[in-house]
Order: sequence, then structure tokens, then C-alpha cells
Amino acid sequence: TATLMRVQPDAYGAETLTPLATLTRVRVEPSATMTLTRDNTRVQLSALLLHDARHSLPSEVTFALGQRVVFEGKPYRVMTVEPMRDGRGLHHIEVGLLG
Repeated sequence: TATLMRVQPDAYGAETLTPLATLTRVRVEPSATMTLTRDNTRVQLSALLLHDARHSLPSEVTFALGQRVVFEGKPYRVMTVEPMRDGRGLHHIEVGLLG
């Protein structure tokens, strides 16, 4: 299991994390992949979260850049969100994490 967190910075730059969802039946794999973010910044991901469209819960979760995922007590920043489709629709979502 992992926890998806919303980030709210205050006026001084400190961040407050608010839990959005507890993610169950997800897979988190270590990664050393170099990727480009949407603003063409090259980053090396430290982990990849796989959220299956059929088996992972909650099924209606929305991932956004900048959110945090806490897995095994370690916080990660969401850097990329890639929906992966097959012939029948959404198969899974690959969430690139930096942490």
C-alpha cells in the first residue's frame, strides 16, 4: 500500500501534506530511468508506481504532477503520469516518482 498526498505550500515555502487516498494493490518498482517531464526537464526517476485500471484501489484516483506518494515510509514526488491503454481502454497508469 501507498498513500497519495496533496501538497500545499505556505507563504514561507514550507509544504503541508494532506492525504488524498490510500492506494492498495499497486506495484512500486525501483527505477533508474531518465525521462523528460512535460516541461522538457530531464530527470532520473527513483521509482515507478503502477496503478492497474482493474485491480488497484481506489479505481477513480487522479494523479497529478507535484503530488507526493509515501511508500514504505519514504516520500516521493510525482514527476510523470502516463496512462497506458490497450485495445479495450485504460490498462494501467505509470506514475514516475522522484525521491
